[in-house]
Amino acid sequence: MTYDPRSIAFLAEILFQPVALQADRVQQIHNTLFTRREIAYQNFQIAQDGIHLTNLPSSPGSVSAVTFLPDRLVLREELRATSVEDFATRVVNVASLAFQVLGIPVTVAQQFVVRSLVSPRHFDNSTMLLAQGMLQGGSDALAAFGRPVQAVGLRMTFPQAEAHGEVFNLRMETWTQDPRSLWIENTGSYAAPTTAENLPTLGNHIYSTYKFLTQKACAFLEQFDRR
Repeated sequence: MTYDPRSIAFLAEILFQPVALQADRVQQIHNTLFTRREIAYQNFQIAQDGIHLTNLPSSPGSVSAVTFLPDRLVLREELRATSVEDFATRVVNVASLAFQVLGIPVTVAQQFVVRSLVSPRHFDNSTMLLAQGMLQGGSDALAAFGRPVQAVGLRMTFPQAEAHGEVFNLRMETWTQDPRSLWIENTGSYAAPTTAENLPTLGNHIYSTYKFLTQKACAFLEQFDRR
C-alpha cells in the first residue's frame, strides 16, 4: 500500500544571535528577492512583531511570507502549491542573502515544520482509523467518555540518537475541515550551528523532515490501515 501525502504547509525558523535589525537593509533584501520570480515577495511591511515580506494570498487562508526578527527568520508557505523542492530553494536562498546583508555569521539552531494530509484506504474517515485502527479497544474504549468523539490524535517524540542529530516531533490528528483526511505534522529541530557559507545544508534538513513524514510516518500508519 502506498499513500500520496498532500503537503499543505511548510515552515522554517532560522535562529541566530540577536542583531540590530535595520529596516533599510531588510528593504535591500526585499528588492533583491523581487528580481527573482521564484522566490520574490510582493509586499514589504514594518510592524511591531517584525518586518514582513509577503505575497498576496493565492486562495483563502494561504500564506507566503518571511518575517525578520532580531534573533530569527521565519518562513511560511501555507495552503499554496508549494513542493518541498520549492520550499528548500526558497529557504536556502532567502537565508543566504539575509545573512550576507545583515552580517550574520552563523545560525545557532533551526526548526522545520511539514504538514500533510493523507487519505485512509480502508476507513471511512481519519477518526475511525485512529480510534479503531490504533487505539486498543477502538470505539468501545472511547464509549467510556459517554459522548461522541469528533477528533482523535496521536503524538510522538523521537530524540537524538547515535545516527540522528535531530529531534522529530510527530503528530497525527483528525482534520476537522475534512474528516476523511488524516492531518500529519512533523517538526524537525536541529541544534547544530551552521555557518553562513554552509547554509545550503539547510535544504538537507528540510528534506529529512519531509521524508520522515512521507516515508516513516506513512509506513507506520500503513500497519493499522487494514481491513
